[in-house]
Amino acid sequence: MSGRVRVVVYYSTPVEESGSVVEAYREVNGGMRGTPGLRSSQLLRSALAPGEFAVLSEWASLAEFRAWEEGTRHKGQTSSLRPYRDDSQGRGYGVYEVVDEL
Repeated sequence: MSGRVRVVVYYSTPVEESGSVVEAYREVNGGMRGTPGLRSSQLLRSALAPGEFAVLSEWASLAEFRAWEEGTRHKGQTSSLRPYRDDSQGRGYGVYEVVDEL
């Protein structure tokens, strides 16, 4: 087991407003640079439903992700994306530990 963690957060918006999600992601992502443990972050758009997005981030460890998530900066750093979060299928995010890979 590598200790790495991948976090997926789901977002949705009407297709004609999808540029707002991209803009919000860029704002959030710029503020996340240098966050301890954050290895990468990607904004993904659904090829099947263009108003649906996911942010996939990779963290060095679950402990580093939790330290950020429970810290005081978390809410402020992600506030631009919060209006677009899609909780319609449950909690709207997933946290996955990498247990094996090619």
